[in-house]
Amino acid sequence: MDTELNPLQQAVIDALGVPPDWEPLPAEIVTSIEAQLTEALAPIKDLFTPEDPLRINKHHIATVHGCEKYHVLNRQSQFAWNINTVRGTIAHKAIELLINWRGAVIPSEIVDAAITSVAENPRESASDFIISLPAHELAELRGAVVGAVSNFLECFPPIRPQWRPLVEYSASYSLFGGAVLFTSRMDLVLGHPGRKVIIDLKTGRLTPTHRDDLRFYALIETLRSRQPPRSLGSYSLDSARLDEEDVTEGLLQSAVRRTANGTLLIADLVLKTRQPEVRPGFQCRWCPENETCEVGMKYLRQLSGEEDDTDL
Repeated sequence: MDTELNPLQQAVIDALGVPPDWEPLPAEIVTSIEAQLTEALAPIKDLFTPEDPLRINKHHIATVHGCEKYHVLNRQSQFAWNINTVRGTIAHKAIELLINWRGAVIPSEIVDAAITSVAENPRESASDFIISLPAHELAELRGAVVGAVSNFLECFPPIRPQWRPLVEYSASYSLFGGAVLFTSRMDLVLGHPGRKVIIDLKTGRLTPTHRDDLRFYALIETLRSRQPPRSLGSYSLDSARLDEEDVTEGLLQSAVRRTANGTLLIADLVLKTRQPEVRPGFQCRWCPENETCEVGMKYLRQLSGEEDDTDL
């Protein structure tokens, strides 16, 4: 590196750098996992069409493996922006600008440019939400994102152009002539094809679900490019913590099983061949039916200590 790295930045380099003995996974692994996914999803091959495909993303897979009722409600409802979700969007835009920034790097100026870029772009779904924010909420949003960008500058090593950085990188893969469509949008991708590192940047705490999300990304990228990525990492800008793992055949096999199982569950729910199962979990906190669902209300009472869990 041209500049000396601080301990936090060096730790990221040490974790995500290419090991001396690293070798890419054999090409036949791609053919194998593709065949497994195709075989597992054969029961729904003729149930959807390219004109009206079954669309699957990481959020769909994560929610259907949680509470199916919550998944259905989410799938039916129109997405609504809030301060927390738009915070991540502006932070990602700011980091995208930062990678290509020319001149002095001042976090507040980069964040202002990011807010303007999103607010003035009619193709950005968050545009209207940002424009409608009162001055004090916009100031709070700006302050939160300035903090996230400052943390990124302090904790993440400067990104070199040679690393081929891609921000908000989209990848998709389809089966059965486009009747089943898998989509992904990755926060940050570094490296050449066949040795990419996929990174999720988080403005909150890290959870086990984030690993599953990244494994889904790895699967889609492998099938799309016919080359598995090398490594995955979730990076918390708040805690300066990196949770990384290498992409192995076992990891891809696990991702195939989870994705295939989730896709079959989603197909059932979309086609309404059965009623969704209700499973309590942390999603109960923000479920739109958490004041009427008996199972969810009981779970929330147990979380707050108002009721013991001996009946569960």
